[in-house]
Amino acid sequence: MLLLAKRCTLCKRILIVVFSFFLTSAAAFADDETPQKEEAAAYVDAPDGIFFVGEELTYEVSYSIFTLGTIKIQVLDKTVKNGRPIYCTKAFIDSHTKIPFVNVHYVFYSEDDTDLYSHFFSGMDTKDPNSTYYSDYDFRYDLDRVFYRTGVRQTQKVDKRGEDTLFMPTEDGLSLFYYARGHVHQQSIADVPTYVDEKLVNTHINFLNKKSAVTIDAVKYPVRTVELDGHADFVGIFGMTGAFHGWFSDDAAAIPIVATMKVILGSVHIELIKWNRPGWNPPSAK
Repeated sequence: MLLLAKRCTLCKRILIVVFSFFLTSAAAFADDETPQKEEAAAYVDAPDGIFFVGEELTYEVSYSIFTLGTIKIQVLDKTVKNGRPIYCTKAFIDSHTKIPFVNVHYVFYSEDDTDLYSHFFSGMDTKDPNSTYYSDYDFRYDLDRVFYRTGVRQTQKVDKRGEDTLFMPTEDGLSLFYYARGHVHQQSIADVPTYVDEKLVNTHINFLNKKSAVTIDAVKYPVRTVELDGHADFVGIFGMTGAFHGWFSDDAAAIPIVATMKVILGSVHIELIKWNRPGWNPPSAK
């Protein structure tokens, strides 16, 4: 029984780390230095296909022989905000129901510009439907500020509110997913300003533009991909190093196919298992 409890605690820690890393949500950052203007990567308009209204991608997260949970990411709608086109995106992060004593459920919502940066973010811990803890970030680039607020939705209680200075367009935990997709066909190095846990930090990404083929269970052929790797400036739960490696579809959609991240005892595997995007299938490497 004690061994089972230890394994469940391990799975829960890994789940939190993976979900935190994959969408760059909750984590304890080691480097609190504010990124400077000259360190940040240049922003370009999103290529056609990165934002596709109605797209839904589902990923399975596994560690060793354990299936830990799933991540589902959606493009909900296209609208206009402050005169700019905005895409509304959402992510659902859930632990596997067959893992005992583990209950991880998050919902992220982001409003993203076609220039691939965030205008608004909301992260919610939804495991208790009667007490949903949230963090809202409102990016006001006209004021060079981000305004944040945290609390409980149902009681309208605000635990913390404040503001931070922005030096340039910035990512949130979910918009970073689309930033990577929009730049993966480049060959460059980027220090991407990212606002996480009411802190402004850097996510370091090496866009390798390296072509390769990967296999996944969802298709019967090798998938043609393009690679990136990098690391985030934080020390995560259970010894997460911050290092990551991703393989994206080598086409205009640039959909993440497989990703790995390192933890102290090995690697966690994140794999595309289902998609809903009319007219798209993973490109064949043959």
